[in-house]
Amino acid sequence: VEFTGQDRTSVEDKDYATTSALLQRGVGVLPHETDRPYLQLTLLNPSTNEELVKTWYTKPMGLTFSPCAPIKVKKVEKGTRAWELGVAEGMEIKLVAHTDMPTPVDVHAKKYDEVMDIIKTGMGRLAGTP
Repeated sequence: VEFTGQDRTSVEDKDYATTSALLQRGVGVLPHETDRPYLQLTLLNPSTNEELVKTWYTKPMGLTFSPCAPIKVKKVEKGTRAWELGVAEGMEIKLVAHTDMPTPVDVHAKKYDEVMDIIKTGMGRLAGTP
């Protein structure tokens, strides 16, 4: 086993506990996606009633929203991150989280402007063009 910045270690003759500890130490130095600024939306798929969590690390989102609450996806631009994530028209925003607000906030009962402000704040930290 070898991790960047650590010596190569053979685990051939090691027991489970020793091997597990070595792997945990190595994984601990790996970068995590949440180390990057992010915006996360939990969307309700109306056709399956399933909640899906989608995360953006760059701008633009590639979405247009309906201008009223509850906020739904009005349009998904082909070839964008939203399109890659499988976001579809008609999905409803349920929760929003971002780098500065990691605990998801239920936005179902919030006004349109309040939700857009939360999303804009999260988008403001992301890399890319506005």
